[in-house]
Amino acid sequence: NTAWAASITLSLLPADVQTQPVLTQEPSVSIASGESVTLKCVMSLAKFKDYCVDWYQPGSPLRYLLYYNSEVDKDKPSVIPDRFSASKDLASNACVLTIAGVQAEDHADYYCSVSYPIYYL
Repeated sequence: NTAWAASITLSLLPADVQTQPVLTQEPSVSIASGESVTLKCVMSLAKFKDYCVDWYQPGSPLRYLLYYNSEVDKDKPSVIPDRFSASKDLASNACVLTIAGVQAEDHADYYCSVSYPIYYL
């Protein structure tokens, strides 16, 4: 088994937001190639449903994976494999990255960020 290291980061929020969200997640996940993995970032704010989520892989350059706000407001570049998907778990205030059928090249660090959707600005 290979240990997965998952990391988080925060993006800037609009000036009218009084409370900064805090994201937490497990530091690593053990998974074998071919299995599926779910990575969660849990957010501290009650209004989590109002935020959108971006997922990245660190590096130079930073690799943008996908954006998720809802099933009708999401984006994934065509170069990102279909095995990557995102969702929200509103019951636990979590943003979720799922990788179905992990490949060797997927073993990496993953970052999530939260921000308001563009129509809030």
